[in-house]
Amino acid sequence: MAALRGWKFVGFVSCIVGAIGLAVYPVILDPMLNTEKYKSLQEYSKIKRDELQYTIKRKD
Repeated sequence: MAALRGWKFVGFVSCIVGAIGLAVYPVILDPMLNTEKYKSLQEYSKIKRDELQYTIKRKD
């Protein structure tokens, strides 16, 4: 196996850092930058959760 030296090493490390950045962006950075979209999704899920709890309590 050839050792990575010089520009090949820099390219390899850059690819790893780029892949981590692409994986992290939609999970961490997008909710911080676009809060309105996630606030509306959170409100919708809260309403659905309350409806579900209400129907479960009615059955008991």
